[in-house]
Amino acid sequence: MFKANAWITLEVVMNKDILNEAQIKDFNENGYVIAKGFYNQDEIARLQEVAFNDDSLYEKAWDKKDAKGAVSKVCIWQKTGDDFYSMFSRGNRLVDSCEAIIGEPTYHTSTKIMMKEPFVGGAWEWHQDFGYWHQDNLMLYPKAISCMVAINKATVENGCLQVLKGSHHLGRLDHSKTGDQKGADLKFVDEAMKTSELINVELDPGDTLFFHCNLLHKSNQNRSSEPRWSMISAYNAVSNQAFEENEAIYYPLERVNDDAILNWKAS
Repeated sequence: MFKANAWITLEVVMNKDILNEAQIKDFNENGYVIAKGFYNQDEIARLQEVAFNDDSLYEKAWDKKDAKGAVSKVCIWQKTGDDFYSMFSRGNRLVDSCEAIIGEPTYHTSTKIMMKEPFVGGAWEWHQDFGYWHQDNLMLYPKAISCMVAINKATVENGCLQVLKGSHHLGRLDHSKTGDQKGADLKFVDEAMKTSELINVELDPGDTLFFHCNLLHKSNQNRSSEPRWSMISAYNAVSNQAFEENEAIYYPLERVNDDAILNWKAS
């Protein structure tokens, strides 16, 4: 599990907006923690306004088919910039929380907007993020974390994320192709489900789920009339960069203050 180290500065510790000790303990025990209202109503209203009117998300999105052929759309990028979404992924609140969990300096590896549309949004099969980060991006240790910000409400009906509580203790499982996705070996998933509680991660806009890279998670198809959109930023320990050159490029993380979200103006 992740452990806090002495490098964490007084500035980080005094940031009252980051996860507290009890939340970090829950993360280490369960493999995830939900920070309710991590982003306030004004910040999320701005995110909804920008994202729902951003045609480039659809233009750049990949269609990912599940095992039954249903499609989810995902728009993903590695490098942060001065765009609005980067005001979240570069923000002290999010980065400090990840570093408080991991206990080491981190860098941003990717941000993606997940667009699960009404009635047609596909499922995501059981997997661990480290299952493909290890294989594809040559990440040696599971010193990585994902942070899912709910852009709109996530419910069982619209295909919210599901996690197996504590399954990160299993370590990395083998992964193979399932539709357009990579899924964990279902023999081990089925066995894990006998002892690990399945949690439906229902979120209100602004709630943020922090989850370990070895946590087993999936989501069902969206059969409701409501979309489910989320923004997921991932971070890795600086010490855990790929040991050989590959498509996962290291970009130093340049932070911004959290007021950058509401102060951002389109260029």
